[in-house]
Amino acid sequence: MPDRAGAYRGDRQGDEGLVFPDIGPEERRPTIGPAVPRGPFGLGLSFRTRLLMGLIAAAISPLAVFGAVVFLLGRAVDDATVGRILLLVLVFAAMTAVLLAYLLAADLTAPLRAIAAAVERTSAGDLSTPIVVPGEDELARLAESHNRLAGDLERRNRELGRILEALESGSPRDSPEFIAGRAAGDARTAFGLIDAEVFLVDPATVPAEERIPGESLPVRAVLHVGPEQLGVIVGHLPATRKWDRADQDLLELYASEIAVAIRNAQLFARVESQNAQLVELDAAKDDFLRGVSHNLQTPLTSIRATADQLGRDRDDHRLGIIVEQTDRLSRMVRQLLTVTRLESGALRPRSEVVALAHPVRRAWEALAADGVPLAIDDRSAGWLAVADVDQLDQVLWAVLDNAVKYGERSAIDVEIEPEATPGANRLRLTIADHGPGVAEADRGRLFRRFERGSDRTADDGSGLGLYVSRELCLAMGGDLVLEPAAADRGAAFSIYLPGEPPDDTDSAAGDR
Repeated sequence: MPDRAGAYRGDRQGDEGLVFPDIGPEERRPTIGPAVPRGPFGLGLSFRTRLLMGLIAAAISPLAVFGAVVFLLGRAVDDATVGRILLLVLVFAAMTAVLLAYLLAADLTAPLRAIAAAVERTSAGDLSTPIVVPGEDELARLAESHNRLAGDLERRNRELGRILEALESGSPRDSPEFIAGRAAGDARTAFGLIDAEVFLVDPATVPAEERIPGESLPVRAVLHVGPEQLGVIVGHLPATRKWDRADQDLLELYASEIAVAIRNAQLFARVESQNAQLVELDAAKDDFLRGVSHNLQTPLTSIRATADQLGRDRDDHRLGIIVEQTDRLSRMVRQLLTVTRLESGALRPRSEVVALAHPVRRAWEALAADGVPLAIDDRSAGWLAVADVDQLDQVLWAVLDNAVKYGERSAIDVEIEPEATPGANRLRLTIADHGPGVAEADRGRLFRRFERGSDRTADDGSGLGLYVSRELCLAMGGDLVLEPAAADRGAAFSIYLPGEPPDDTDSAAGDR
């Protein structure tokens, strides 16, 4: 760490001990550029000199002319003629005075008009045309001040443009050290520094440098995000370069933007690390579920077979409960296996043609929902669904079980018909219950993994049934959707599957 002892001190000191060097005589020289338009009397004299000469001329010239005419006429003509001539002379003197006043006003206001035009150009963004007013009077100093301000503003605009270019070139993927190194180089370019460094340490550990007359001018700004200080940028200016309060403000603005970029890079790196950890945990979770699912299949099959064998030997309702719960656990294990296969991309449906009414009845019998009425309205008219039968059974069982459980064992209606959209070639199978339906707050998240209704607990299921069912439908080229709420029913889910029309429909289409 370089040793930087002392504080900012100099000929002229601003806020917070920052040094603003005095402006030397060479910096007060008028800028070379187009001269101020001169009036009729503009002879390179100062404004004060021209004003004095003009007032004298305007006051004395008419009187001098009038006196000369009176003197000459008094000697050459009689009294009657003198009166008429004097009247003519008075008119001529008045006209001369008006003309002299007009020329004097034009000459005196020319510098003011030029300064006003330059100010308007500056306010419009044109800083390239300075004002040149000869002399050392007030107008000359006003023009010199304008030129100096315009030059400083143009320089700061260039610096600001370079700063914006430097900030736009950054990326949150860059490391804080890389951003600090690049910021130092950009500061040298933007502010015309001899050297610059960015230290990502406590600014108190980098002491301020004392300014030595005739040597390079030290500058610094703290990198802070709100009250937190991330570091400090230090550098040196040429000894002849001035450094105003506005320059220091611009450097501090640049330092704060660099601090924000560094903090964003730190946060981005933290998020990237957390994302990598989450990916690893998710992969470990999938491996765990895959292993547990495979390892559960064998004991569940053995338990089910043993319960069936005991049930044939004795009549015990407890064996029926064992069989029912074993089947339920087997289906949950199957859902877990399906999830892992879906996420690994290993699920490949085998397409077959099937009439949908038969799989619905088979799934309903497997569900064994005693006491719950089921009505099937088959309007397929010979249409066949194209689907994987095993995956379709899993979808039907999950949706029917959902209807029985959350429909509060109300009557269930099943409708099968071709989709009404012309040329769709799809079958729609809708399963509706007459329960309370789905709460509006839950409709947007029912198909997510491990999601249940807001009024449900973990005992109500794994939260995988609808997610797996929809993914299986999508894999078969179809979809599973929740229908809009209706007053005459509870929840209604529609299964869409590719379909094949009956042969007579194809023939009729061919005849047409």
